[in-house]
Amino acid sequence: MQKTVEMPVSLISKISRAAKAFEELKDELEDFLLSKDPKFLEKMHKAKNAHLAGKTRSLKDLKKELCIE
Repeated sequence: MQKTVEMPVSLISKISRAAKAFEELKDELEDFLLSKDPKFLEKMHKAKNAHLAGKTRSLKDLKKELCIE
C-alpha cells in the first residue's frame, strides 16, 4: 500500500502562498487588536516612560538574571 501522495508543484505553490497570506493576515489582525487593548497600551506606555527615564537594564544583565547563557 502506498503511503505517499504525489501532488503537482502548482498545487503546493498555491498552498504555500495561501499559508503565507494567512500568516500575514493573522499578524495584521493581532497588531490591530493589540492597538485597541487598553491594558496592552498602558503597558507599552509604562515601558516607554521607563525607557525614556533610563530605567532599563542591558540584555546581558537580563540574561544573567534569568540564567540564560
